[in-house]
Amino acid sequence: MDFIIDIVGRFHPLVVHLPIGFLFLGALMIFYSGNEDKYLPIMRFSFFWGAISTLLALITGFVQYNQEGYAWEDIQNHLIFGIIVLIIAVTIYLNLKRIFFVGFKSRKILVYFLILSLIITGHLGGNLTHGKDHLTAPLPDNFKAILGVDYPIKKIELDRVTYRSQSLYQAIVQPVFNAKCISCHSPKKKKGELVLIDYPSIMNGGEGGSLFSKTDPEQSLLLKRIHLPLEDEKHMPPKAKVQLTKSENVLLSRWIAHGAPKEASIEALKIEEELFASFFEKNPTGIYPDISIAPAENEVLKALKKKGFFISPIYKTSPLLKISCINYHDFNDLSAQSLLPIKEHIVSLDLGKTKVTDSVFRVIQKLPNLTVLKLDNTKINGSQIELLSQLKNLKEINLVNTDFEIHNLTKMYNFPTIKKVNLFNLKKQFNSNLKIPDSLKSVFLLQYYELEKLDTDSVVY
Repeated sequence: MDFIIDIVGRFHPLVVHLPIGFLFLGALMIFYSGNEDKYLPIMRFSFFWGAISTLLALITGFVQYNQEGYAWEDIQNHLIFGIIVLIIAVTIYLNLKRIFFVGFKSRKILVYFLILSLIITGHLGGNLTHGKDHLTAPLPDNFKAILGVDYPIKKIELDRVTYRSQSLYQAIVQPVFNAKCISCHSPKKKKGELVLIDYPSIMNGGEGGSLFSKTDPEQSLLLKRIHLPLEDEKHMPPKAKVQLTKSENVLLSRWIAHGAPKEASIEALKIEEELFASFFEKNPTGIYPDISIAPAENEVLKALKKKGFFISPIYKTSPLLKISCINYHDFNDLSAQSLLPIKEHIVSLDLGKTKVTDSVFRVIQKLPNLTVLKLDNTKINGSQIELLSQLKNLKEINLVNTDFEIHNLTKMYNFPTIKKVNLFNLKKQFNSNLKIPDSLKSVFLLQYYELEKLDTDSVVY
């Protein structure tokens, strides 16, 4: 029978909407009706069923609390205000039934308290189901700072390709203030009467005056405070807080040296790229080349996708691409020519289970940034694989279940950056006296390994 009790509790999110509808309708009718008796039946109906549904909501809510393991401290205020709603609803209903009398003005005051209690109860319930920040989460960080709401600090990230067109203030300066300064310098906590939530506030300065010196930028108050010894009580940020990084420090100095502009772009200020390196999104795998190129043209990518290629960036904002023929099994040596318009963008190429032969290497050798090449389950035998020796970024090749001839293995010994070559074949074993140099034995995987069988493998459970 426990499952029935569990089901009853799970009706709480449904039942809880009924009193909201009935009681709000009744409240509106009280304000609309004035003190006319002709509206009493509909008002009594609304508050009767509003009270009944509130009681049902309390019962189902309490059952859900018991069944689903909520902590008492999490639900107690929600429950208390729910009880207050019930008491007020019953009181208004009894008054409408003339069981006891209060004046119209007193009834309206009760309705105001009812509406307020309903809103609070609903908000506390929303906190339980959606989290305490469900109302403030969509707000911009500056608004959260004004309201004194704590919020997770966003990591500063720049797109390596487009960052130069961004305003230095918007891209770096304000995000640094948001991350390192606003906890002490927001409208809620104006330490030194200084607020740093937006450009006008920054320009206003604090009780010590302007943060910037127009005649001698290096003597600006902001820089003086940042450059004070960490132990100094006037050092910014305080010793107990997260400090500015070297790049953040230098970029703030450069920004001030240029007059602390709001709109000036990074390109216009001619700031060197290495100062922004720590803000670029990192390559997730760490194996692809660290290069900066313009994104491939959308029309070219659309045409390739239409042919059947699956194309994705190595990470969200990267111009470097992974190309797969997972849905393009008719891909052949001739088809490879279509990849040349994006040859510099391809870092991972998956031609597994396609119709390619060694002739495809004549095209693949033209992909300068290729890092990972997958040729599993193809007719590749290695007769022309030496063509790939000129690829300076090639690190991994998958030749699993191919027609690869073992004597062609030596052609890969001089590949400059190769780290792993998978050659095991489920259908045949390589029987050869070929001796792989000790320095390369970890690179070439020639066998299919199976785990040692244990006695327990045959046990039926």
